[in-house]
Amino acid sequence: MRESIKAVDKEYVKKLQDGYNHLDGFREKAASYGKGETAVFLFTSLCRFPLYEADFGWGKPIWAGSGDREMKNVTTFMDTITGDGIEAWITLSEEEMAKFDSDEELLKYIDVPKSL
Repeated sequence: MRESIKAVDKEYVKKLQDGYNHLDGFREKAASYGKGETAVFLFTSLCRFPLYEADFGWGKPIWAGSGDREMKNVTTFMDTITGDGIEAWITLSEEEMAKFDSDEELLKYIDVPKSL
């Protein structure tokens, strides 16, 4: 992780400014892992980012989410609005999501809010 953070240097930022798409790098790496023989899963966390403190002139959000769901096998963790839990935004293929949704062991850990 430290090496990845160190890689975000002036040269990398310049690459981004010149139009490099960070997600393309992930796609390239994912395509190179065993040509489909290896399942690649990406995880990221937006926890402790003050997403619910943002106010663009119409008040603080009542709910925040991650908009890019283009890539499969990605999990993004985010704090709940109350700050006492974590939401997991997970993208899988339809077949894998059906398995995920019916996993009894996993479902024991899920707390679905009644309403916001």
